Amino acid sequence: MNVLRAVIYVRLSRTTESSTSLARQEASCRGYAERQGWTVLRVFQDSNVSGGEPPGERPALRELCENLSHYDVLLTWRADRIARSLIHFSSVIEACDTAGVRLVAIEDGWDMSTPHGRFAANVLASFAQFERELGRERTVSSQNHLRKTGRWAGGRVPYGLRPTPNTEGRGKILIRDDRAEPIVRELAERIIAGEAPTRIAADLQARGVPAPRVHNSTRPDPAPSAWTHKSIKIVMTSQTLLGHKIEHRTGKVICDNAGPVKFWPPMLTQEEFARIAQIIEDGYRPRRPNRPSHWLHGVVICGVCGRNMKRSQSSGAETFRCLGPLTEPHRSVSIKGDLLEGWFVAELRERLRNAPVVEHTYRAEVDLSDEIRRLRTYVAELLDDRRAGVFSTPEAVEVFRNEYRLASTRLETCERQPHKPGGWEMRAAAQSMWDAWNVWCPEERGSYLVGCQVRAVVSSPPRPRARVEAADRCVCDLGNLIVFDGARSE
Repeated sequence: MNVLRAVIYVRLSRTTESSTSLARQEASCRGYAERQGWTVLRVFQDSNVSGGEPPGERPALRELCENLSHYDVLLTWRADRIARSLIHFSSVIEACDTAGVRLVAIEDGWDMSTPHGRFAANVLASFAQFERELGRERTVSSQNHLRKTGRWAGGRVPYGLRPTPNTEGRGKILIRDDRAEPIVRELAERIIAGEAPTRIAADLQARGVPAPRVHNSTRPDPAPSAWTHKSIKIVMTSQTLLGHKIEHRTGKVICDNAGPVKFWPPMLTQEEFARIAQIIEDGYRPRRPNRPSHWLHGVVICGVCGRNMKRSQSSGAETFRCLGPLTEPHRSVSIKGDLLEGWFVAELRERLRNAPVVEHTYRAEVDLSDEIRRLRTYVAELLDDRRAGVFSTPEAVEVFRNEYRLASTRLETCERQPHKPGGWEMRAAAQSMWDAWNVWCPEERGSYLVGCQVRAVVSSPPRPRARVEAADRCVCDLGNLIVFDGARSE
């Protein structure tokens, strides 16, 4: 008779006097294996690891699951040593089934090789998951209660705010952060002055100014973080700088009948905030080039891999070239810069001969659904109060009529106003594109085309080193300017 090869798994969330120690778990499993005549080949143990962690995030259990094919039986003290979630527990059972391994929980008295054992295992795991979900519901309920009472419910603190003990009751509230205010003012002034966010981030990093994640962390030893273009964008486009609060479930600014509610003193004016948002998002015409490059950089695209073609010097001539990404290189695609530029500008002049300059502007969202619901409720409550006799005196009747008339008029106005989602849109300016083109420097021309998603797609010639005209292997994609294509109307 073949002796079954057994492996033992033990786990402990934290070491306390009341805990069942790892040594005791192992001893129980070894005793059971000895009585069954099995040979224990190895013991895997996870110490100070929660049972709620997925199997793939527990070092010992992950290694065990990867090597299950070396064993015949998996022994554990109790089922909750494997997992406390039905999903996680089922994944281990599936791994055992795939490897043909028998799972046994000795204290629970079941063997996964039998129908009764499998049924008992699923029931126990279901109860464990039920307990965790109840705890999660209690946590969510507590957080919602804190938010309703104006207190801080935990989580990441927006830059410009800091938690402090609530002087009017229990818990904590968020107040303005005096240390962050000068940084916000500096960012606003430098962005409005035209300085690139990437350069600002590098300067803040060099000066040792704590990045938002480090500055706002409530931990004594926060993880390292750096200022970046993205972090500056997140900070400077947050509605909290205007004193507004975001409703965590809808992601919208909290409003009342007078508009957005101000919970904190604003750090920026509405005009400054709108201008900064426009500058950060409006990348199609930068005030200054970041580095000297060909004005068509970002416009010329490889027709094979779709990547930007890079400028190079070939035999003294400026050339655009692409060899593909390092992981998937392809045959060289190249074209001389002067030939491409001549054809491309001529193509633009022909197809966009009557095009205006387009401007990218941000359109604010118009959504009065919350206001409509509030007004409908208010009108219904007025009518209920009138029927109940609340407005019984002549003076009260006059008050009712005025309130009802104002609310009804406001409701009709809101219902006629259609919902308009916010977003960026193009608007044609009065100036002709070619009048502006003659004034723009080459870098401004290229930036304008990149912002409008205009592309020159270059394909390979039919055979290497074949002399082919640019018009025969290049395609002009007008992107957002396609609506002004004169060739479409002919």
